Amino acid sequence: MLAAIAMALSLIASHPRINATLRGLHYRRLALVAHSGALLVAFTNVMGVMSYLLVTLAPPLVDGRLAALDQMLGFDWPRTYAWVRAHPGLDYVLKLAYLSGLAQLVLVPILTGLLGQAAYLREFLANLMLSCVLLLLIAAPWPAAGAYVSYGLASADEVATVAHFAQLRDGTMQVFDLGQMQGLVSLPSYHTALALIFIQAMRWSKIGFVLACVLNGLMILSTPTEGGHYLVDVVAGVGLWALTAGMLHAFAGRRTPAMVGQAAPAQLA
Repeated sequence: MLAAIAMALSLIASHPRINATLRGLHYRRLALVAHSGALLVAFTNVMGVMSYLLVTLAPPLVDGRLAALDQMLGFDWPRTYAWVRAHPGLDYVLKLAYLSGLAQLVLVPILTGLLGQAAYLREFLANLMLSCVLLLLIAAPWPAAGAYVSYGLASADEVATVAHFAQLRDGTMQVFDLGQMQGLVSLPSYHTALALIFIQAMRWSKIGFVLACVLNGLMILSTPTEGGHYLVDVVAGVGLWALTAGMLHAFAGRRTPAMVGQAAPAQLA
């Protein structure tokens, strides 16, 4: 549907009587957003299925090693979890920050595209896709059930958010419902990588960049208690983002796009 809308908008924008007008610009920007949306929907569905298939390989779990690394870093997950849950106000803020990931996944490309920041939108999509592929390549040989399951302290509702993991590993889940997919990767934390990708994507706007830093800083902080991640998952998520950005920089063979407040190298005008 989005692909068809994008094609229709592109055809309208290319009409000689519309192309050079302000309406033509608006149609081109709408077409860009629709194209990006169609690409994101298709890609995320494919990657979701791939993540489930990789879980079925069922190599040995690494939860014990991840918990040990947390201890080496001085991070006590059970204590942190209990402390956050004992402060309802903070818990609520962190929950909202964690859940904002899905909203940002929709809003960031829409805002970036509608405001003509085509270069930043392309960079965002490239970051998202490459990081997702790298995520699965890293996670496949080192699966973890996650802190919610391994420590046994989480609520039934929290454990239910990763229930498909055990079902896939023991073979009891045979059918995948694209509308009910769960995030089953513990290491690295994709929420962490995604938070940094969102921040990177908003560099074209000073206000947007500051807001993205605040919101996504909270999202990263929320990841252990609201996403059931070990601290080392979060550290690995930062590494995933850095690896992705570095690879794309190398592939492009040029400097990364403009810093905060500078014009994008190419805008849809």
